[in-house]
Amino acid sequence: MDVDARMATELDSDSAAAATVTVQVGGSGRGSETPSVSPPPEPAGAPAAATVGPRPAPGYTVVDAAMDKKEDGPGCRCGHTLTAVPAVGEEGSPGYIGQRLILFGGATALEGNSATPPSSAGSAGICLAGATADVHCYDVLSNKWPRLTPLGEPPSPRAAHVATAVGTMVVIQGGIGPAGLSAEDLHVLDLTQQRPRWHRVVVQGPGPGPRYGHVMALVGQRFLLTIGGNDGKRPLADVLALDTAAKPYEWRKLEPEGEGPPPCM
Repeated sequence: MDVDARMATELDSDSAAAATVTVQVGGSGRGSETPSVSPPPEPAGAPAAATVGPRPAPGYTVVDAAMDKKEDGPGCRCGHTLTAVPAVGEEGSPGYIGQRLILFGGATALEGNSATPPSSAGSAGICLAGATADVHCYDVLSNKWPRLTPLGEPPSPRAAHVATAVGTMVVIQGGIGPAGLSAEDLHVLDLTQQRPRWHRVVVQGPGPGPRYGHVMALVGQRFLLTIGGNDGKRPLADVLALDTAAKPYEWRKLEPEGEGPPPCM
């Protein structure tokens, strides 16, 4: 992606398959168990019975991650994003960086009233005085929370924004901060090198505009899609797409067929 300060590497759509990191409880639940009668075995050659009813939810447990300093951890906050980023390089090679979860932004304090009418500046009626632009990283291999201090100019403090991994980069857009809605600019956190760096992406044409509470996803390892949210005046249901493999980068408003979801955030 073209940025104000040109990136050292281009987006690699083939490497964009960010690993999904799930912490699953392996043990069984505690407490008494209700005895049950097993059905008789199916005769040989009988077709397998279809699963009926909802599948049981997976189990999760709290991970006691290590921190060199208390401030390295994200602490209590809301409206942040947590994005899985794949490993960089070959395991065992110099410069190898394992899988990570990148936490950006969020609010550590809430002030204001969501029922307050929007101002002329486009404020959504809530002031997130505790919004941050912090970057924390959970290292899956070491089970540690180091706090990152990327190079470059970071996005403004915000919460209720969106973040999506494109290869070993995290794309940030939208949100709301202490001054109201954040600008619609795209920001990229490049995690390819040992020292991450912020870049501001140059995008032509009208985009999603300032909004918060929306969603954004990478589709087909190529297209950034953003849907819904709130522009400070009303909930939205529009769909926009950006092709990360086509230059110059440009948002396109889509008109999907069929009945879509109602305006929501």
